[in-house]
Amino acid sequence: MKTDTLHILPQTKFLSPYFDAKNIADYQLNITLSENYFHCWVKNFSDSSLLALESYQLPVEAHCHSLTSNLEIIFVEHEFLKSLKWKNVEVAIDNQSFTLLPLALFRKEYTSKYLQLAKGSALEQDEEVRVKAHPDLEILNIYSAERTIFNWFEEVYPLLNIQYQHFTSQLIDFSIRSSKAQTAFLHFGNDAFTFVIVINGALKYCNRFQYKTPEDLVYFVLFVMSELEIEPDEVFIRLYGNIDSNSADYLLLNQYLPKVKIGDTTHEHLLENQIEEHRYIGLC
Repeated sequence: MKTDTLHILPQTKFLSPYFDAKNIADYQLNITLSENYFHCWVKNFSDSSLLALESYQLPVEAHCHSLTSNLEIIFVEHEFLKSLKWKNVEVAIDNQSFTLLPLALFRKEYTSKYLQLAKGSALEQDEEVRVKAHPDLEILNIYSAERTIFNWFEEVYPLLNIQYQHFTSQLIDFSIRSSKAQTAFLHFGNDAFTFVIVINGALKYCNRFQYKTPEDLVYFVLFVMSELEIEPDEVFIRLYGNIDSNSADYLLLNQYLPKVKIGDTTHEHLLENQIEEHRYIGLC
């Protein structure tokens, strides 16, 4: 990987005193990335304890580098990301290009067409389509990303079996594990939010909305709940990602939905280090 004069430093960094580079063969590396951000964390495979967490904002201006060039800048001087000894590497890709399909309706020869129909436009030549199965839910997540992203990770970890998924799959799995009787999960990106509703352990709804104002956000949330015949006072609302209790989005949601809460904290050591756990999905 080539070096570059640009430096991309972590905005958030946590390293447990129990992390030991000599034991990387016992660790799992999780990565979530979009064109705007790169998150990575390390867990002990045996007990799922969190050992490290880093978060980066990526430059996206036209004069700056591509996503893979930004990744090269982060990786080239990093003390442990480039290791080839990881027990597992999982990569979640966060973008708009995905669709969910019932497993019973899936036909492999139409894989690209399902996604093309959902996007409303033809796929680009450099897009690679992948499929993630959720057998317990009897659905498939069909998604795509630039082929160069998959190729880049295969070059970085040539000896490892990398597991890929779309970010919505990560959020769905998290929501199923974390839900109460009737719970809605909203994950906020820079200009969009992903909306998942779980009822009695079953996935009821999943979609992503682009929005510009808090009023747009509340409209979409209430519209979906109305269509699903869910009363606002009967559902728990959990918020994750780029949101906090002082944001206009949170304040307006709280006016219309009585059970709104910023996501739960399960890692006390992150709280002790003033790291907001709700900004990261999949730590537990």
